[in-house]
Amino acid sequence: MSFNQIVEQIKNYDTITIFRHLHPDCDALGSQFGLKTWIQQQFPEKQVYALGYETSTQGDFPALDTLEDERIKKSLAIVVDTSGPERVDDDRFLQAEYVIKIDHHPDLDYYGHVRYVLTKAAATCEILTDFFYEYDPRSITKEVAYYLYQGLLTDSLCFRTANTTSNTLKCASILAQQDLDIPYINRMLFDHSLSHFYKANYIRQHVQIIDDQFAYVLLSKEELKQLDLVDHMARHYIDEIGQVTEFKIWCIFTELEDEDGLYDGSLRSKTIQINHIASAYNGGGHANACGVNHINRTEIDALIADLRRAIANE
Repeated sequence: MSFNQIVEQIKNYDTITIFRHLHPDCDALGSQFGLKTWIQQQFPEKQVYALGYETSTQGDFPALDTLEDERIKKSLAIVVDTSGPERVDDDRFLQAEYVIKIDHHPDLDYYGHVRYVLTKAAATCEILTDFFYEYDPRSITKEVAYYLYQGLLTDSLCFRTANTTSNTLKCASILAQQDLDIPYINRMLFDHSLSHFYKANYIRQHVQIIDDQFAYVLLSKEELKQLDLVDHMARHYIDEIGQVTEFKIWCIFTELEDEDGLYDGSLRSKTIQINHIASAYNGGGHANACGVNHINRTEIDALIADLRRAIANE
């Protein structure tokens, strides 16, 4: 499906609902609000809603909308930045009359009536930037660009990921041309509070390092409570571990607040593909950035062994 065909579906519906994944990052929220704003500006007669229950402390995005079930059932639902239906942060998208998936994760879960998935894109915000520019370069307003740039910058880890391409940089340039305050956006996204500094220090001090190449930290519910962090927010500290030259793979595991002895984890690597390993532990994601869900300590030990074997076989 081309973007023009997606636009035709937008024209067919009075109500458009936009969904994204649980524990949203800036790419999820940036693509959600970038798309919402774009539709509102290009088709003012449409009613557009950004739905979900969680938000993020990183980035600058509006409040989420609320909408009754009956309106959703008659809507066009567009799900952005979400690989599988179980990951969507509001399963009412399944009730929508028509569902479109726009994503850059590996397309392993075939949901929706139409899917537009570009796994080589660094971010869903990159895909949308290309879409909007193809439709009409003038349609990328400063507000749209502001939301998309946040997602593009963070999901590419400031243009450091392996899937950062010349097209990624071209899209960043297109967005930056909308008079964005680039230094402000960088400070807003990456400067941290003193509280964050102390929490990051705790996490770094509790990292386990194996053979100077593999690093991980495991945080119990008691530790998360001590740090005043909920489990999914603690996993955002994964980047505090990764900026070490010797580390080839690094992970952070957090015990779930409502599940004794079960953990979710974030996994990262510089060059080694690890998403196929994560998929064996109720997880998945990008080749070098993925996650695992609801695994116990025995499974964590097995996962660590598999990741270390990946390093040894590099």
